[in-house]
This record gives sequence, C-alpha cells and structure tokens, in this order.
Amino acid sequence: MNVVRQGSPLPAPNHPQMPAVYLQTFGCQMNVADSNGLAHQAWSMGCTFTKEPDAADIIIVNTCAIREKAETRVYGRLGQLKPIKERRPDVKLLVAGCLAEKDRQIMQKKAPHVDALLGPRDYKQFKALLGSWGVPTDAPPPETPFVMPSAEDDPGQDGALEFAHLRALVNITRGCEKFCTYCIVPYTRGPLESIDPDEIESQVRRELRAGAKEITLLGQNVNSYLWQPTGLDFAGLLLRIGAIEGLERLTFLTSHPKDFGPKVVDALARLPNVQPRLHLPVQCASNSVLNAMARLYTIEEYLDKIAYFREHLPRWALTTDLIVGYPTETEDDFLKTLALVQRGTFESAFIFAFSPRAGTPAATMQPQVPPEEKIRRLQAVNAAQNEVTRRFNESFIGERVRVLAQGPSKKDPAKMAGKTGHNTTVVYPRDDRTKFAPTTDVLVEQAFNWGLAGSVV
Repeated sequence: MNVVRQGSPLPAPNHPQMPAVYLQTFGCQMNVADSNGLAHQAWSMGCTFTKEPDAADIIIVNTCAIREKAETRVYGRLGQLKPIKERRPDVKLLVAGCLAEKDRQIMQKKAPHVDALLGPRDYKQFKALLGSWGVPTDAPPPETPFVMPSAEDDPGQDGALEFAHLRALVNITRGCEKFCTYCIVPYTRGPLESIDPDEIESQVRRELRAGAKEITLLGQNVNSYLWQPTGLDFAGLLLRIGAIEGLERLTFLTSHPKDFGPKVVDALARLPNVQPRLHLPVQCASNSVLNAMARLYTIEEYLDKIAYFREHLPRWALTTDLIVGYPTETEDDFLKTLALVQRGTFESAFIFAFSPRAGTPAATMQPQVPPEEKIRRLQAVNAAQNEVTRRFNESFIGERVRVLAQGPSKKDPAKMAGKTGHNTTVVYPRDDRTKFAPTTDVLVEQAFNWGLAGSVV
C-alpha cells in the first residue's frame, strides 16, 4: 500500500456510532468525482460524514497539483488541521489526490502530522487503509441512502446539499498520455487507463437510483476512451450510457481536439438526452504556439472539426480553454487568438494568463512573456469573449428553458439558481413552486454576461 504510515488503529468506540469522516476537495471535477468514490467506499463500511473537521475521526483532504497556488492552499489547509491532530492524536489525516502523488517523497517532511497518502491510482486500497485504522470491514449495509458530503474547497461556502445529488460525476478514464508542455497531470495521474464499461454503467445506475438527473462522464481526454477487450470506444460508450432508462441529462468533459471527430458528433446527434454543449479546449490560434504546447493539432484542423460539429449539432454551446502569454507567444500569435474569439467561435471560454508550473517543460521555455503583457492580453481576450457570450445569452430572451436547480442564489437568497442544458446559469423566483423542485421551466426575460434571468412558466 502506497502510504506514508498507517499508525495505530482508531480506538474502539464506546458507543455504536461509526467513525465520522470529514472530506474536503481541492481542484477539478475529476477530483470531485474521486471524492465521491472515496466517500461511497467509506459509507459502504458504515462511516458517517461531518461538516466540521473537529468532529471527525478521519479527515480526508483530496488535493490538486495543477498550479503552484493550488499546492500552497493545500499545505495551508494542512497547517490549519494540525492543531486537531495535536489535541486528538487518534484522529487520522489522509491526503489523497494529485499532490499526494507528486509530493509522495517530501510530504512527510513538510506535513509530518499526515498519517497516509493515496495517489489517484491508489483508491482501490482505501477500504484496506480504513480497515487498518479499525473501521470494521464487515459492517452491515447502511440503512440510510448515500449522500455526497461537501465537495467544495472553501469550507462553509457549499451549495445547497439538498440539490447536490441531481448532478453526478462519473470517471471513464484515469490519467493522460498527451504530455502538453504546460500540464502536470500526466506526471501525477499517470498514463491513460480506460475504466470497464460495466463499472461505468453500474455507477451511473447507482447515481440515478440516488436521484441524479444529470450525469457527466469525466476524463482528462474522454475521446481517448477505449475498452480493449471489446473495442468499445467513446462514441460507443456514449450510445450505451445514453440508452439507460431514467437518464435525463448526459454530458461529458473534457475532449482533446486531436481525438475528437465525426464519429463522436454522429453519436451525439443520435442521443435525445445529451445536453447541447461541447467543451473543446483550443488553447490558442497560433500554430507555432500550439506546437510549443505539444497540442498535436493545427488551428486549421481544429476549425475543420468544429465546422462538422456546427453542421450536425446546430445551436449547441461550444466552450473552450484559452491560454495567453504562453512562452514564445508573439504579438502576432496573440492577435490570431484574439481574432478567433472576436469571430464568435465560442459561446463561452475559460481564459488564463500563462502561469509557469514547476516540473513542466513550459516553466523553462524561453522567451517568457512579461507579466504586464500577459495581463494586457488576458483583458483583451476577456472583453472580446464577454461580448460574444452576452449576444449568445440574449438569443434566449423570450424562450422557455428547462433549468436544473442548484439551490438558492448565493447573491440573492430570494431567488433560485440553476443551469440550462447549455450550462448557462439562470436565476428565477424562489417560492413554494420552485424552492424544492429539481427542475423548473423558466421564461427568459433578461440576459447578462454571466447568464439569464426570468419568471417561472
């Protein structure tokens, strides 16, 4: 077992209550899905969950290593948890996820109060670890249904838990073999591994029984999915999962342009419950920078792929990731990306100024773009994309949209907030009709950069 040390078992409880688990997740949706899996394993052994680390017998911090800032936040959180270990040495502290893998050799020095480490490929050992800590391995099945505990990395700022079960994240692959020059993931999550489709379908059915209405299939590159024993590829998996009775919404993240093609588009066009959105990260519009990123496609190839997508899936929302200020990016390179956005290529985009990540080739590439220039380029692309996104949102004014609830709006508790099939945020009145409703039909009356607002139909 890949752990730092297991320590002594938890003391035998002097009451029938099983160990309480506090789980905090940092990072991406794949980490949230991993936390879901860990929580389900703990629940199946009879563990309960608590929102407060002070009340926990087992503390799990599921970590991210994608950026240095994420690491800093994790180590800061581990420092905050240290007094609990000092007051109650019997409490077990587990660090899971990408940082556990990346810092496997040094975390014991940086955070000696951590009891164990589990990297993303170690999760099948989780039950054995709990057993070594004294959690009974022969506990009867829990009488209460499984409810995912807190998944957000900001304690006390969670969304409404009564709506959390409506959306479920299901991993279909682990790891990645693309080795983009800016990305640490292949080093922390390892090579690509496709998950048994029977296991995937079983988890989807379990989430539907728990009340999920939307399933998101997750992978660093879902298009690379291939189950070798049967030859089932991602298009085939989409058709298989999309045919499951009771699945109202199906979507997926993330697609790599290199492996995205007509076969997947054709499969999507056949599924009535797939949601009209595709996230296809382009990163930039300059072939020289794409080559420096090791993205394995040209901008011309990318545009050909989305032309086929637009032809067969009209009025879908195409979203993307963009990096500006990448090493070697010239002003001409940047202007190509800006022009791509200004043409209205994407309905929405996640835009980042390049930040060096230690351990990746891009961190030492030359020349590096000056910080002030990165910010200028970031602001210009953001402004262009905001204009495109606002126009897209305005196209829904007067239309009726089905909204999957997220809970009361954090900015205005008198309203509800939710998402359309395009993944656009909608706020609408919170009243006796809507405050407990998982889905609501809303007449769109206003549009903004951030989303839509309307009245209940």
